[in-house]
Amino acid sequence: MKSILVFCIATVALLAAFSAHSAADQCRKLYRLTNLDLAIEPGILVPPSDSTVAHCRVRGVINRAIRFQVTLPIDNWNGRMMFSTVGGGAGTIGDTTSLLSDGYAMASTDTGHEITEGNAFYRQPEALLDYAFRGVHLATLTAKRIIRTYYARDIDYAYLKGCSNGGRAAMLEAVRFPEDYDGIIAGAPAFQFLEMIPWMVGAHRAQSANPLTREALGVLDRASIRACDDLDGIADGVIGDPRQCTSELYDIDQLACKGGQVKDCLSPGQIETARYVYEDIVDSNGVRLSPGVLPGAEAAGDWGFWMLANEQFEGQSVISGIGEMLALLMRHEPDFKLDEFDPVTDRAAIANATSPLDVRSADLSEFRERGGKLLMYQGWNDWPLRPQRAIDFLSKVESASGGARQARDFYRLFMVPGMVHCAGGPGAWQADYVRPLVAWREKDEQPQRIIATHPDGPPLAHLDAEAAAASSRRFTRPLCVYPKLAQYRGRGDENDAANFRCVEP
Repeated sequence: MKSILVFCIATVALLAAFSAHSAADQCRKLYRLTNLDLAIEPGILVPPSDSTVAHCRVRGVINRAIRFQVTLPIDNWNGRMMFSTVGGGAGTIGDTTSLLSDGYAMASTDTGHEITEGNAFYRQPEALLDYAFRGVHLATLTAKRIIRTYYARDIDYAYLKGCSNGGRAAMLEAVRFPEDYDGIIAGAPAFQFLEMIPWMVGAHRAQSANPLTREALGVLDRASIRACDDLDGIADGVIGDPRQCTSELYDIDQLACKGGQVKDCLSPGQIETARYVYEDIVDSNGVRLSPGVLPGAEAAGDWGFWMLANEQFEGQSVISGIGEMLALLMRHEPDFKLDEFDPVTDRAAIANATSPLDVRSADLSEFRERGGKLLMYQGWNDWPLRPQRAIDFLSKVESASGGARQARDFYRLFMVPGMVHCAGGPGAWQADYVRPLVAWREKDEQPQRIIATHPDGPPLAHLDAEAAAASSRRFTRPLCVYPKLAQYRGRGDENDAANFRCVEP
């Protein structure tokens, strides 16, 4: 009996060793998919760790420049793929590990350039188009081929997620390559360079002339909260719907220094800079060209990251580099002069140059007809990508789809009170958008509310490191399908999302 037990144990160990060898060999041989357009390294079997499961990692390059990475769980693939698009100027590989433990095969790309290049890739026509849209599309096709080969079967559902520039890439996938994905999560998408660049050029000019300091941002933050925090029925440091915080309630002229006052006030020039940031830019006919930043969370790090000197950008502000970006886009136009560019009247002059980067159509009919679902989330206190842009685009999607009800069948927007750009801020901003999207696409369980948390933890890397702490307490809130907003029921723990409901404003 003992010998039989020893034999069984030895057999199991041998089979396990054989299985591990087979998995490693299968992973390594994915390099055989290499061809004239695609160079793939031998795959590497990554052992399990405290943070993730054992997986096969495959790296390669498309068209000599577009780096990609694919990760494939060894034992628990759920038939799904998740592609992570990258924010900012891209140039790095995004997340390819966070969902491995849930059984997803994952992939990402740097879109064809290195982050250390800065804006240099704008000088190269092919690199610019790779960043604009081609890199993600080609990496998607390559990742799908690798996944199918490794598991020897088709992918059940393909998903994509990204925020900021990653949200822009997500939107362009839905518009330009509707067959690539079954479900898409687009966070705070930078999908309108034609609007964003002129607004930021103007913001940089205003800040250069009359700079807002970190102290000035604190003055604005305290004043906006004092004026509008309780408009949603609860004083929690978050303005639930900052559109209600009008100039009648929050008058920045009242913040002007008086007499010999030098603290807790703003100079006339600083008030003008703040006015530029807050107010809409309109044309001569009163048509809004760029929405302003809505009141709230001024000292939470977003304003500071974009407007103040930033160590990540060699001591320059982020917006100081936007002019260089525009000049590179327009370098083939001999009559273009950055110093003479008018953010209000000259937008038509840059329309063609920004076209490859932008979502210029709200017609998502091809994506919808394939059963695609798109979930967008947007912070109410986003500085660079102001929330009115997402709301305006939703309106256009509704018009193109035959009405709000038809649009909600495949496209839903979740507004996040107190969230700045993509993550962070005084509100409850940390949320799982993947599970609601998957349930919506695969089971037709339409997402009505998503629970978000304001977490404890250190400041986020994309925010001003010296910003005032947003909040020290942990609390939850429901995120509602726009136009519904979260409203406190009037009883129960104010820190618990269960005591809030989603209502029409």
